[in-house]
Amino acid sequence: MSVPRIFAALLVASAATGAALAQSPAPAAAADSSQCAKPDAHPGRLASNEKIRAWNKEVSVWQECMKKHIAEVQAKADAAVKSANAAVADSNAAINAYNATVKELQAQADANAK
Repeated sequence: MSVPRIFAALLVASAATGAALAQSPAPAAAADSSQCAKPDAHPGRLASNEKIRAWNKEVSVWQECMKKHIAEVQAKADAAVKSANAAVADSNAAINAYNATVKELQAQADANAK
């Protein structure tokens, strides 16, 4: 196989790899997807102790719900980062292999030209 044919084959292979990586689904739009009910506005400093205790309980329930939601979102984000890092590593390995092959082919072409 001649050098130009091998070079063309490598170009096609690298293009196919890039096309496969580009077909991953688009990330969902960022939005508050929590199902946590927000507490009502603070009842004010003149509210009865009962109303303040009820409001504090509402805030505590909302805080716990939000902490759980944030932990779930963080876990998804961590998984996405790991996946992206793996894809980058695969891409870098393919590029390095491609560059090494091109360098080898260029050396062969230079040796044949002499």
